[in-house]
Amino acid sequence: MKNNNPEENPNKFWLSLYLMPVIGLIFALISVLSSSEYKTTQIKKISRLSLKLGGGWLIIYSSLWLGSVLSNDLFSLRLMYLNGMLTTGYFLLCLFFLLKLWASKKE
Repeated sequence: MKNNNPEENPNKFWLSLYLMPVIGLIFALISVLSSSEYKTTQIKKISRLSLKLGGGWLIIYSSLWLGSVLSNDLFSLRLMYLNGMLTTGYFLLCLFFLLKLWASKKE
């Protein structure tokens, strides 16, 4: 029996907005800061996951960028390469969680 209650089964589209790289941080932050009693545990979990992933990426990205600006040429190149690898990993991890969300049968 399919449950049509939107409070219990959030739309996968709205959940996937939280997992979008970079842009999803805004939606997740709004979701966490809003005090709505209609939020399910799935929305809370995905919002927190998005904030943890995005916040960690943003802190490390900023640190590596600042380090590459303040260092010499060779070390700067290495830091920017590492920064690119980290960003690629963040985007792939977000894509993995999006695919996992859409592949789940729970709806």
